[in-house]
Amino acid sequence: MRIKNNDLTHWFIRDHRTLPASYVKSCQKFFDEIRKALDKAQASGFSHELQASSSKRQATSSKLDSKLNKG
Repeated sequence: MRIKNNDLTHWFIRDHRTLPASYVKSCQKFFDEIRKALDKAQASGFSHELQASSSKRQATSSKLDSKLNKG
């Protein structure tokens, strides 16, 4: 099976036992790096800022959805 570089699609839609070992290892490394970065950001309080920003976006999206559904 040939998988394009930086393509995570197969990680989510295929059984990992059917994927090439190098691909699984590469994806796992990528997700571990993200986890470490998030842990580091959380330790510095940055994640609280991200959550606040996300909440604002969700509220704006909900308001927009309700306006669209009324009209």
